[in-house]
Amino acid sequence: MTVKEKIRKERLSIYLVRQQKKDEEDDSLINYDETLKKVSFQAHAIESATLYVKNPFPHSPAWARMFAEIPNFPMDIFGSTSSVGAVCILRCEGNTFILSFGTGYHLLKQDLIERDFGLRVTLNSVDPDKLRSLDKASYVDNPLNSRTQSTREVDIFELHVDSEMEMLYAVTGASKIPQFGSHVTGRDALTLMVEVNFDTISKILITAYQQYKSSLPPQFSWVDNISRVRDLETMEILDLELIDNLQKGMIDNIWLGEPEIVDWEGQIGYSFDLYSKTLRHVVLDIKDYFEYLKAKEKPLDINALLYGQVHVNNTEFHPIKSWSIYRCLYAEIEIGKEQYVLRNGTWYRVNTDFVKEVDQYLSNLKSPLYTLPTYNHDDEGSYNKAVTSDPSFILMDKNNIKIGNVYDKIEFCDLIKDKFDLIHVKYYRSSSTLSHLFSQGAVAAETFISDENFRQRLNEKFPDEIKLLDYKDRPDPGNYKIIYAIATKKSLPDELPFFSKVSLKNALKLLRTLNFTVELAQVEIAPDLLVRKHCKPNK
Repeated sequence: MTVKEKIRKERLSIYLVRQQKKDEEDDSLINYDETLKKVSFQAHAIESATLYVKNPFPHSPAWARMFAEIPNFPMDIFGSTSSVGAVCILRCEGNTFILSFGTGYHLLKQDLIERDFGLRVTLNSVDPDKLRSLDKASYVDNPLNSRTQSTREVDIFELHVDSEMEMLYAVTGASKIPQFGSHVTGRDALTLMVEVNFDTISKILITAYQQYKSSLPPQFSWVDNISRVRDLETMEILDLELIDNLQKGMIDNIWLGEPEIVDWEGQIGYSFDLYSKTLRHVVLDIKDYFEYLKAKEKPLDINALLYGQVHVNNTEFHPIKSWSIYRCLYAEIEIGKEQYVLRNGTWYRVNTDFVKEVDQYLSNLKSPLYTLPTYNHDDEGSYNKAVTSDPSFILMDKNNIKIGNVYDKIEFCDLIKDKFDLIHVKYYRSSSTLSHLFSQGAVAAETFISDENFRQRLNEKFPDEIKLLDYKDRPDPGNYKIIYAIATKKSLPDELPFFSKVSLKNALKLLRTLNFTVELAQVEIAPDLLVRKHCKPNK
């Protein structure tokens, strides 16, 4: 009695090539050079198959045994090193796939790879309640990739992902597709550990493509809300569209602002170079950069964005921070039916249904019955202090409370009016500063309600007329209003940057769940502030 030999499990990393011309040579799909060894072979239900192997050195890799079953295959191509790299290009049912082995990943032409192929296949192939790990990044804060994983199989929200504030890059979970084995991992590549040979691999490729083209299940539909643009061709088109809009003066949806949170108290303004006689602008405005280029007789092109600089100057007119103009640009551009956002030097594709959903949620946001004074100050601290000339306002700006948790210290608010209106003030500079404002207000309010220790320390900073009778008693959120006061010329909330709208929506959801009332106040800006400049004094 013969025991049937078990097919060995292989680790496959499968990439999908973007649609190419039918007569495209396999050599053109990778970083091909004459040092690669090349073998074409036949496989069941595969239209063509070509293996490319890097120059071998002296242990044959374990995955090479997969090719040993192919009749007359020249096994000496692999040499005898376990670290050899290779790629195998397979054409199947009109699609082109690349299998990467060992260090073969470096042979791939990244601009020809279908981005997120593996991720979409995986999301359509895993049990949503049996996930092991995910890679994510926030698109509201400066992008920071992180990984969360579990020793047991859990649903996606037990892995701590915020479906409205974070993008998903990779997922691993239990497979529902028999051909994919027990577990599946997806990013750009689909990664499987399966029993496979070249007589059965076509079934895996065909199934993977079907899963890729399928609509995402409801549990993962939010993944399509926002995605990072990563193919070079689309980014080049978007940059060209951006330049075209700038050259035509179509800047209603283009802003110049700081790409990260900075300390405004120690700075005098911004400049586009560091010469002593260069004017320092109190606020950043894209029109000022146009004037700068004109004065310097420089063209407004992609180089002006990539290599032009914004310098933050301290009170001694020395640079304390610098960024490229491109990184400081925030732009919202429509091409066809697609909407794109440029933030912090990165392009994002935004689902139009998600845009409508966010706008609808913010549509019933009300404004306070009173009007805050006009903003005519170099910094928010000076403005807040000036507002308190009206005795109905109490200054809380910079009265930070140390609480020793993940937030370390919290600013309760900038101003309090009539004891129960908690006002957070921000001069609109960029989407980053507004996102920070909305998050700060939500965190402070939630901590105020939930943390007795915080209330005790806060009460010590309150003037007598607004002190809590007993800090141990949980305050009633229904008595309080959280007011976001934004100094801007733009209409609120309609003309806020999209990512700021998302941050505001999430802050609103939390605060309303806690039973706070939330309002949005627009603070008028004095016309001369927008053109105010500082000049370095002569010594």
